[in-house]
Amino acid sequence: MTDDSGLALQIGRRKLLALLGSAAVGGGVVYERFGNRLAGPSEEPLANVEETQKANPNEETASKPNGENIRAYGARPNPTDPSIAAAERNLNALQAAAKEAGAHGTIYIPEGTYYIGRRGPQYEPFNRIGDGEDMPPGISIRGAGPQASELAITGQLRAGSHPVQTGFRYMDNMDHGTVIVRDIRLNGNYENLPNLRDAGGGSRCIKIGGDGDLHLLNAHIRGWYQEAILGRDVLRTVDRCSFEDNAIADHNYSDGRHVGHHITTHASEGNPLTVTNSHFIDCSGSAIDVRFNAGEISVRNCYVTGTGANFCKLSAASLLDVRRVYHRANTPSLETKLDDIPGHEFDGRQFIQRIASRTDVPPTVRLNNVVTTDMTDYALQCRIGEMTVEGDMIAIANTNIREDDEVIRDRDSGWLSDVDIDRLSVHNCNGKVFDLNSSSGIIRTLARNNNQGGLGNTADLTVETDAKGQGPFEPSVPSPADVGIDSASHSAVWR
Repeated sequence: MTDDSGLALQIGRRKLLALLGSAAVGGGVVYERFGNRLAGPSEEPLANVEETQKANPNEETASKPNGENIRAYGARPNPTDPSIAAAERNLNALQAAAKEAGAHGTIYIPEGTYYIGRRGPQYEPFNRIGDGEDMPPGISIRGAGPQASELAITGQLRAGSHPVQTGFRYMDNMDHGTVIVRDIRLNGNYENLPNLRDAGGGSRCIKIGGDGDLHLLNAHIRGWYQEAILGRDVLRTVDRCSFEDNAIADHNYSDGRHVGHHITTHASEGNPLTVTNSHFIDCSGSAIDVRFNAGEISVRNCYVTGTGANFCKLSAASLLDVRRVYHRANTPSLETKLDDIPGHEFDGRQFIQRIASRTDVPPTVRLNNVVTTDMTDYALQCRIGEMTVEGDMIAIANTNIREDDEVIRDRDSGWLSDVDIDRLSVHNCNGKVFDLNSSSGIIRTLARNNNQGGLGNTADLTVETDAKGQGPFEPSVPSPADVGIDSASHSAVWR
């Protein structure tokens, strides 16, 4: 298994846009062919998102199989982000294509990089989907592949006149139907944006409200100021996506007082969120923030590195089902991007943290074939209410690098109830394995070694076989090459 440091370390954060621009200056688009990507294992076939679309009168036709092409309405690639006029031209073209597509239609982003923006004051998201002045409801977005088609926020703006630079807001009180965002790179361009926080703003890739079903497929979502996706109770599936460098700016410009997440969900009962085959790289907060409601969250076959706060902040949900997931919290890549702010070190704290209770349903955390490693603090905590933990083949390593004295703990009014774990290993941690006050359940086999403080306080938790000195278990998890965007989704790709 190899470590992933993200695009930012491979070529440098600011050099990425420079490379894109040099390709244009050098005489056109650079092409390169990629072989097929290895698809990660799956327990069961995933539902075909396109087959679930609701019938609508604006169904794609044979003449426009991908939707309304923004170039037909005046958009032109501007990979060097040369002017606000060029960005405004592309934004106007995008909105004209959406209006022509009509309610529940699709816009198509062909090959190239298209910076968008507006010259006039901008106190709202650039695209208000479902607002009659901007766009009809339920607009889907499709590209030629995430390494071919890119929409990006222009850096040619002042923070005071443009404090909110969210890409797409699906408006409240609207039925958006089935919305699909696929085969595209959506770039928040945070490195080149001004201090939006002091101006009272920020940016997200997609903020969605109202009713409907949002599906993300083969999308690269990077560089957004706050959360990448504020999915509320509308985000349904995320498959074959890559999330990178989100909510870095919010931490840095707030002196560490604010963090954001790759995905925030309010999934409700009967409306689960499923995240599969995806790659998460570097954010100041969590890969998944479960904020409200008693829905079910499933994360399967994913590779996650550089989570400033934790893999999951679990304030709600009835079930968090995590299977075949590799998680590394602290990474050199994340530390290079986040400002060093004493007392606000969000550089890889924990795995799963329950510090708020926003639903009456106690959540169950189900872990199967999970690796979590390199945490500056503890791995697992319940600080309020009840939380059940169950599963098998869980490996925890290298925790408490900087703080705290235990790996798994309950605190304040929280407790772990009905713990039911077959195999758990805890190794090389700068703390004792447990510090429990009122938790209960059973662990059938605990393999442990090189942990400061030994077993610790287990309260009413029974460890049937304490395999002290035994090596760590080796759960089945993907590698970075197994997950994320499909580079073979377009035969010739743009860089």
